[in-house]
Amino acid sequence: MSKELHLLAFGNTRSAGPWRHPAADNSTAGVRRRLIQHAQTAEAGTFDALFFADGLNYGPPATWAYKTPEDFEPLTATAALSSVTERIGLVVTGSATLQQPYHLARQLLSLDHLSAGRAGWNLVTSFAQAAADNFSARGVVDHDERYAIAEEALEVVRKLWDGWGTDTVVENRDAGIFHDVSKIHVADHHGKYFDVKGPLGASRSAQGQPVLFQAGSSSTGRSFAAKHAEVIFTSHGNRARAQEFYRQIHQESKDFGRTRPPVITPSFRYVIGSTEDEARRAQQDEYHYFSPEYQAGWLLEVEVDVTGADLDGPVPASAFPASTETHQTALAGYRALAAESSTVRDFLYRTVNGWGAGVVGTPERIADEIEEWFTEGAADGFVLRDSGLPGQAELFVDQVVPVLRKRGLFRHEYAGTTLRSHLGLEVPGR
Repeated sequence: MSKELHLLAFGNTRSAGPWRHPAADNSTAGVRRRLIQHAQTAEAGTFDALFFADGLNYGPPATWAYKTPEDFEPLTATAALSSVTERIGLVVTGSATLQQPYHLARQLLSLDHLSAGRAGWNLVTSFAQAAADNFSARGVVDHDERYAIAEEALEVVRKLWDGWGTDTVVENRDAGIFHDVSKIHVADHHGKYFDVKGPLGASRSAQGQPVLFQAGSSSTGRSFAAKHAEVIFTSHGNRARAQEFYRQIHQESKDFGRTRPPVITPSFRYVIGSTEDEARRAQQDEYHYFSPEYQAGWLLEVEVDVTGADLDGPVPASAFPASTETHQTALAGYRALAAESSTVRDFLYRTVNGWGAGVVGTPERIADEIEEWFTEGAADGFVLRDSGLPGQAELFVDQVVPVLRKRGLFRHEYAGTTLRSHLGLEVPGR
């Protein structure tokens, strides 16, 4: 296989509609079991990683009535999952603008060690006021300044990760000396936003460092991702826009002097049925349980307001602000979805997948769509999102993965043990 498709899956189990399904166990123990089963199913399918999104708040109050409470903190959840899985990567979201770089560096490297080199960091720049309110922050920082803070935070984290070289540990039992202290590199960082002394007190992991993921899609965010990211998580509703983004990232990463562009993995939502009729029935089942009230409440976080609008009427133009400093890409994406939607209800159903791609159909049809995006320069792989209803993730592994393998697109087994090896990434030098 000359080029290998990469498949990741969303790891989050919290939902705002599928919990109403009669087969759903919404107890804390049930959520925990579902989380473990989901991780083990993805590993059985030889997926590269589980990807955990995070918002650092419970969302707008307008959503609280409609969703389950169990929202396990990603670093804690993935540390637990590392003990019940062996190969699959574990990617967690951490805010470079609200969380302290020393804590992030220590927690992520600890997860990397505990998982034997399977950790990844999805670096985000938090835009929600509700999240800022949980961290003694003075409001939300302007869009471009968030990336300036992230630039420095990443610099600090990497300095801390580089504190130990491959020759720092000597473990001289006779002399009682564990480290060659001349080879411990202290960060001693003093910048515009952070002052961090260091060191961490942790050696390099099996994969050197956690893999860096990023999701920037605005011009500033895209530039940041092209410069720093090893994997880019993104969302595009159609192949043409995805291809343009793919070309832009490749060119911008080259302009930054990178010899290899980031791996690009858009979100991809699926509903599977053995036949087209069965797939449509599964989608109808999903539609029955989806919560338009929750979706309307959640969109307030990105300044889209359809609360109180007639669900069976058109999306009002007043739902969208003229501009935003919070999440520029989301606003553009949701505007495009609204233009394609006949009613507010239809629009809200579409937003369940953000503004990303999705397919309802047979395993062959889903594999066709994945193959076309992959072979036509729109993606290197996908972060997969299922409906949240029982059995869909298992159907993908049992029915779609074999089709992709038969076509020579996807691995039959893991070739290595670390997330970097799954993604074909080099171990970073010190």
